[in-house]
Amino acid sequence: MAGAGALYVRGAAAEKHGFIKSICSIIFPEGQPLPESFAQAKQAGFDAMELRIGADVPLDASTADLQKTADAARRAGIAIATLWVSEPLQKNPLNSDSAESRARGVAAIVRSVELARQLGCGALLLYPGRLGSGARMDVGYETTWERFTSELKKAIPAAERAKVYLNPENVWNKFLVSPLEMRAFVDQFHNPWLQSHFDIGNVMQFGYPQDWILTLGPRIKRVHVKDYKLSARAEQGRFVDLLEGDVDWKAVMAALVKTGYKGFLSPEISFDPKQQPDQLRKVSQQLDQIISMA
Repeated sequence: MAGAGALYVRGAAAEKHGFIKSICSIIFPEGQPLPESFAQAKQAGFDAMELRIGADVPLDASTADLQKTADAARRAGIAIATLWVSEPLQKNPLNSDSAESRARGVAAIVRSVELARQLGCGALLLYPGRLGSGARMDVGYETTWERFTSELKKAIPAAERAKVYLNPENVWNKFLVSPLEMRAFVDQFHNPWLQSHFDIGNVMQFGYPQDWILTLGPRIKRVHVKDYKLSARAEQGRFVDLLEGDVDWKAVMAALVKTGYKGFLSPEISFDPKQQPDQLRKVSQQLDQIISMA
């Protein structure tokens, strides 16, 4: 009976604050059919899933194939929360020195908007492009800002028509490294369809997620849930399982509630064969605990 009561409390917290339990497709074995993943996600207690352009949804997917995916998700009771446009923008970054490469990146975003529309998905996660690799810098910060801004403007009309958010994410690319910069980057577009995908764990090395949330406020349209263990020394910390790191989850949830965030909370946890077959259920329970802190 106590277990049933705990489930009720967690469900009530999500319902009260408008949070939707979602999961990223990377937690499933590579190559597993999406209908099977949808069914497993629902059984574990999730109501939505983030999919990847490329690995899950090809850029050249046919209308018939998209309909099959949408139908499978609907039958399972799974909403498609976000499409990641990571792979296409890693191949053709919007800060590339090549105008042709940048054009292919924009085309991939515009095509992804159409894929999202057909799948009933309301947002794209956009990979902003890297300044370099390791010690080697390829493209400067200011140039990256200017090119990323200029190229994204070309994709916004398609997003407006389809009512699909374009959400750059804070990733480890040495760009948009503070909440003030991310806010300024978003605000310069003066457009409701260019907003932000916020990753909780990605900011822990040099900032605090609750601070980012309060600074970005309503600009946040999707949230990745990750934990991170800080190092006591100068070395970089590491990502860890949820509730095993240094994220102040109570403060994070309070910030989300204060800013009025309602929507998808998606743990971004990679498939771990050592944690099978209970990994998905474990992550669901951990997310329940986090949501109950709101």
